[in-house]
Amino acid sequence: MSRENVTMIEITEITEVMNYIEGLSAVVFDLDDTLYSEKEYVRSGYKAVAEIISQVDDAEEKLWEAFERKKPAIDTVLKDEGIYSEELKERCLEVYRNHKPDIHLYFGVADMLKGIRKRGMNIGIITDGRPEGQQRKIYVLGLDALVDEIIITDELGGPEHRKPCSKAFHLMRDMIGNGGYSTMCYVGDNIKKDFVAPEELGMRCIWFRNRDGLYYIEEDNNYA
Repeated sequence: MSRENVTMIEITEITEVMNYIEGLSAVVFDLDDTLYSEKEYVRSGYKAVAEIISQVDDAEEKLWEAFERKKPAIDTVLKDEGIYSEELKERCLEVYRNHKPDIHLYFGVADMLKGIRKRGMNIGIITDGRPEGQQRKIYVLGLDALVDEIIITDELGGPEHRKPCSKAFHLMRDMIGNGGYSTMCYVGDNIKKDFVAPEELGMRCIWFRNRDGLYYIEEDNNYA
């Protein structure tokens, strides 16, 4: 199905999803920066890393400042502080990737998911990323109890199955899309990759234009 035949709905608050799902059989969500703030996860990871480079004053803040400057934060801080080594870098990365995140669902998300279920619709999540890290996020956020099916795309055979690859969407349709693609929607924040497959498959697309998100853009160059 071409883009001309697919409706792209734009929202600025995640709970606005409830206004655009009438008649659907299933609502599928992205995870990062759609149901919770990925910046909160990054900050949580830097706090954990700061504990193992305690010799660095204000390490957490220095990591965050490097991140905000779009620099590789761990490399930057270790080099700026004169303590860089491949061994220490790898240890920091391991701590970051394996820490128990201190993250929370966006306000209203839990009630929204319960409300979707009350309306008789199935709920899924399709998310990219390292499986162990994504699984920790899902556990901490309590999403196992709030949705029906979760697909972590890397578990399908590696990073090549991340969005915009359509494999996860085909699987999700088989799991919860009782009425086919036309009765499903995908909700995501990354305009560059989240909606390529859903559009091609004829799913309803809801773009959460998240000002808090890592992939927020001022202008919509793809859909102007």
